[in-house]
Amino acid sequence: MNMTKKLMTLLLAMLACMTVSAQDIVIDETCPPQFPGGDAALINFLNANIVYPQQAAQDKVEGKVVVQFTVKKTGKIDNVKVLRSVRKDLDDEAVRVVKMMPDFIPAKQDGELTDMPYTIPVSFKLFDEMEPLMVSEGSDVPDDFEPPMFPGGERALMEFLKDNVKYPPMAAKRKTQGRVVMTFVVDKTGKVTEIKVAKSVDIYLDTEAIRVCKLLPDFIPARQNGEPVSVWFTLPITFRL
Repeated sequence: MNMTKKLMTLLLAMLACMTVSAQDIVIDETCPPQFPGGDAALINFLNANIVYPQQAAQDKVEGKVVVQFTVKKTGKIDNVKVLRSVRKDLDDEAVRVVKMMPDFIPAKQDGELTDMPYTIPVSFKLFDEMEPLMVSEGSDVPDDFEPPMFPGGERALMEFLKDNVKYPPMAAKRKTQGRVVMTFVVDKTGKVTEIKVAKSVDIYLDTEAIRVCKLLPDFIPARQNGEPVSVWFTLPITFRL
């Protein structure tokens, strides 16, 4: 019985020590900054807004620009810099798009909002067999080149935009107006792909312009030397109250 009491006493002492040790543990809870909507929304934002610099496309330059910035405790982006460069025009485009980003959900450390660095890679990759040719009003094109055409021509395209563009309520509330310039690829089959914002107004008008471009039907594809080719197409979408 005496041995049993000693074992019970020892066991209680060990449990007491374990309880004290558990109370002494400090958990550092750090929540990193987050793009509104999460990583998938961040990737969509980059895909929608990155415009491949034309000279880089002509030179067939590809690469990954690594950009770092600080997400302030207010969610604002500050101190944008290039950590890993490819070349100046690609670096500048990556920085331009990062500076367009909406406010992040700020980081938290031990329950308190805090400034925190954030790093993202911005990839530039050309598409196979895509001509680095921009097609827009007034652009110079080769004599043997037939540009892509919206079914029914320019008048039909204007009617399509008139019927489908909806003024975003938040932009109307803010009385935001302007022209969002969109670029996209019309591929060899006439499909519209790689939709991007070349000139932004604000996130609400940009998002609506992207939405409408995704509704575009297949174009009559471009041709060069009688063969269908993939080309970039530029389309301005004007928002006026």
